[in-house]
Amino acid sequence: MEEFEVPVTYKGKELLFNGKLATFSYGYKLYVDVDGTEVVIERDDHGDLRALLPDAASEKNIDKGLIEAIIEVFKELQVL
Repeated sequence: MEEFEVPVTYKGKELLFNGKLATFSYGYKLYVDVDGTEVVIERDDHGDLRALLPDAASEKNIDKGLIEAIIEVFKELQVL
Protein backbone atom coordinates (compact mmCIF):
# COMPACT_ATOMS: atom_id res chain seq x y z
CA MET A 1 0.00 0.00 0.00
CA GLU A 2 1.19 3.46 -0.87
CA GLU A 3 1.14 5.89 2.07
CA PHE A 4 0.49 9.63 1.85
CA GLU A 5 -0.74 12.60 3.87
CA VAL A 6 -4.13 14.25 3.42
CA PRO A 7 -4.17 18.00 4.14
CA VAL A 8 -7.66 19.21 5.09
CA THR A 9 -8.92 22.65 6.05
CA TYR A 10 -11.90 22.28 8.37
CA LYS A 11 -13.53 24.88 10.60
CA GLY A 12 -10.65 27.25 9.96
CA LYS A 13 -8.00 24.72 11.01
CA GLU A 14 -5.33 23.08 8.90
CA LEU A 15 -5.42 19.33 9.64
CA LEU A 16 -3.21 16.53 8.37
CA PHE A 17 -4.29 12.88 8.23
CA ASN A 18 -2.35 9.75 7.29
CA GLY A 19 -3.71 7.81 4.36
CA LYS A 20 -3.02 4.65 2.38
CA LEU A 21 -4.00 3.68 -1.15
CA ALA A 22 -4.90 0.05 -1.79
CA THR A 23 -5.36 -1.32 -5.28
CA PHE A 24 -7.65 -4.21 -6.04
CA SER A 25 -8.46 -5.97 -9.29
CA TYR A 26 -11.77 -4.08 -9.41
CA GLY A 27 -10.57 -0.65 -8.27
CA TYR A 28 -9.02 1.35 -5.48
CA LYS A 29 -9.75 2.17 -1.86
CA LEU A 30 -8.34 4.95 0.25
CA TYR A 31 -7.82 4.36 3.95
CA VAL A 32 -7.60 7.49 6.11
CA ASP A 33 -6.80 7.49 9.82
CA VAL A 34 -9.19 9.98 11.46
CA ASP A 35 -8.33 10.26 15.13
CA GLY A 36 -7.55 6.55 15.42
CA THR A 37 -10.47 5.35 13.29
CA GLU A 38 -9.74 3.95 9.85
CA VAL A 39 -12.19 5.46 7.35
CA VAL A 40 -12.42 3.72 3.97
CA ILE A 41 -13.19 5.92 0.98
CA GLU A 42 -14.28 4.30 -2.26
CA ARG A 43 -16.53 4.82 -5.27
CA ASP A 44 -20.17 3.81 -4.92
CA ASP A 45 -22.36 2.29 -7.66
CA HIS A 46 -23.04 5.77 -9.07
CA GLY A 47 -19.37 6.72 -9.26
CA ASP A 48 -19.48 9.12 -6.30
CA LEU A 49 -17.05 8.90 -3.40
CA ARG A 50 -18.41 7.51 -0.14
CA ALA A 51 -16.92 6.90 3.29
CA LEU A 52 -17.31 3.63 5.16
CA LEU A 53 -16.80 3.60 8.91
CA PRO A 54 -16.24 0.53 11.08
CA ASP A 55 -19.05 -0.38 13.47
CA ALA A 56 -16.88 0.67 16.41
CA ALA A 57 -16.82 4.22 15.00
CA SER A 58 -20.33 4.78 16.33
CA GLU A 59 -18.82 4.77 19.81
CA LYS A 60 -16.55 7.65 18.81
CA ASN A 61 -18.04 10.89 17.64
CA ILE A 62 -16.47 11.43 14.24
CA ASP A 63 -17.70 14.71 12.81
CA LYS A 64 -19.66 14.06 9.62
CA GLY A 65 -18.54 17.44 8.29
CA LEU A 66 -14.90 16.42 8.70
CA ILE A 67 -15.50 13.25 6.67
CA GLU A 68 -17.17 15.36 3.97
CA ALA A 69 -14.18 17.75 3.97
CA ILE A 70 -11.79 14.81 3.48
CA ILE A 71 -13.90 13.51 0.58
CA GLU A 72 -13.86 16.99 -0.98
CA VAL A 73 -10.05 16.97 -0.93
CA PHE A 74 -10.05 13.71 -2.90
CA LYS A 75 -12.66 15.06 -5.32
CA GLU A 76 -10.54 18.16 -5.95
CA LEU A 77 -7.48 16.00 -6.55
CA GLN A 78 -9.58 13.75 -8.81
CA VAL A 79 -8.27 10.58 -7.24
CA LEU A 80 -9.94 7.22 -7.75
